Amino acid sequence: MSLFADAWAWWSGGDLLMPVMFAVAVVLYAILAERSVALWGIRRRDRRADLLAIMAAGHQADDRWRAWAARQLALAEAEQLARGFALCRALTACLPLLGLLGTVTGMVDTFGSLGGRGGVAAQQASAGIGLALTATQYGMALAIPAVLWDWLLSWRVGQLAHQRDVLVRAAQCRGGGA
Repeated sequence: MSLFADAWAWWSGGDLLMPVMFAVAVVLYAILAERSVALWGIRRRDRRADLLAIMAAGHQADDRWRAWAARQLALAEAEQLARGFALCRALTACLPLLGLLGTVTGMVDTFGSLGGRGGVAAQQASAGIGLALTATQYGMALAIPAVLWDWLLSWRVGQLAHQRDVLVRAAQCRGGGA
């Protein structure tokens, strides 16, 4: 019976909603921090040497094979760079929705308490509405920086992909002319 009561309390925006929202935010920001280190950090693996080695292997393979190998390496790098973005976007979308769940359930409880009380009910209702809206505020306050951070990381992936493409084209031009 306790499990059912706990599940109902969570579903109704009880004591568990804010810790769940906090846990989602911690996971989200941990992934964003890891992606930032991976994309800007010193330990980011630079695949230029791999690309240049493939492009310089002109005496061992034809131009089509080198272009194919360079493209495969580029696709593998792009996949590695964008790792975790789908999860970040899903968690970012969950934060305002969890806040909205808290707001709706808080409003339902507030309006339910208005039905049977006198003058004290209005004062309690305004406090309940303020508390309910706080859940949405927290959800949006946690999601907005995550959206901006995700955009910045996507921009960095695009920048790195462009640098890689320029390198591949330059190496192909040198390889094709030799």
